[in-house]
Amino acid sequence: MSEVLVKKGAIHVYRIFDIAEEINMSKVEQLLRDSRGPDRFMVPRYIDRAIIVKSLPVSFHIGEVTLSLKTGSYKADVLVKVRDYGVLSIIYQIQVAAGTEWSELIRIAASLEEGTEIDQLAAQQAKEVKEALLPALKQPNDWKVFEDYIIYFLQELSEPNVDELLKRADIPSLLLAEDDTVISAKTRDLILENIHRYSESDCAIVEWNSAFVLEPKGSHEIPDILEFALTHLLEMRYYDELLDNRLGILYDEIEHSKGRPLRGSFAQTYQDASSRYIEFCEFIERVENSLKVVGDFYLATVYRSANRRFRLSDWQQNITRKMNILAQVSSLLQGEVNMRRSHLLEITVVLMIAFEIISAVLHWFH
Repeated sequence: MSEVLVKKGAIHVYRIFDIAEEINMSKVEQLLRDSRGPDRFMVPRYIDRAIIVKSLPVSFHIGEVTLSLKTGSYKADVLVKVRDYGVLSIIYQIQVAAGTEWSELIRIAASLEEGTEIDQLAAQQAKEVKEALLPALKQPNDWKVFEDYIIYFLQELSEPNVDELLKRADIPSLLLAEDDTVISAKTRDLILENIHRYSESDCAIVEWNSAFVLEPKGSHEIPDILEFALTHLLEMRYYDELLDNRLGILYDEIEHSKGRPLRGSFAQTYQDASSRYIEFCEFIERVENSLKVVGDFYLATVYRSANRRFRLSDWQQNITRKMNILAQVSSLLQGEVNMRRSHLLEITVVLMIAFEIISAVLHWFH
């Protein structure tokens, strides 16, 4: 039996960065207006009914690049999306040549996973975009961590029947980017358990580092949903590292204060912890509200599947635990600082009273 051929499709390679605490979207549009002019990212009507976002992201193209991979050189159109909660997405859209065999697609996937060229290119382009948008950024940061993801977005294959496609095409090897390893039957079954289908002609399979989307109509609801979830994962990772740093600073201050009076800087630490706690609660509320307002059953299913694969609930629980530790330790330290201030005040009052008494006695003897 001949291999499955790709007749029409693309590979979307994502690199997602956190560049600031917040981004002023109106300012972004103003900054871009004098260049090529931004194409506002219009959330498809399907998603617009399903997900309510505070502020729609702005998207714009920054040209075309050539990616040199082990399997050859590929042209990629570069799309940038900016979101109000400080996230920048860079998407490299590689068109798959008509007639590409499935085994060749797997080899391309493996070369994408092995290479570091895209990471370096994305980091440089993210830096350039950040500098261009700097006036619109509130508290910009230089966090080096990013999320990477690949979506194999195919519209037409030589095998139109999805059930037959699942038998003939080695989708697990594609998603795991394994071109020289035979995937075990158990692993294949686990991956194929995550298949989602809206109609007889489409399907989506979501994994932790990649996804396969067959969409004959070419609509981007599923890629947009997955990117939306990825931005939340990145924010979770950002808050997790931020809390690790805050706790590390707090523990160092405690260690340095052993045997010495606690400094008043703990008051600032406590205020910062409280501020971060409120900020994180607002972020979690946004994530949970997004889940609640996904009205379409199919999109909601895919979205929840992505959240499970990305382990967002585990990240959330871990961050909440660290937030509670930070708040409790900071509160205890602040309480001790207040107690020592109270003792100091009491000693001051006693000394003042003693001074008055001694002064009165000395005055009486004179």
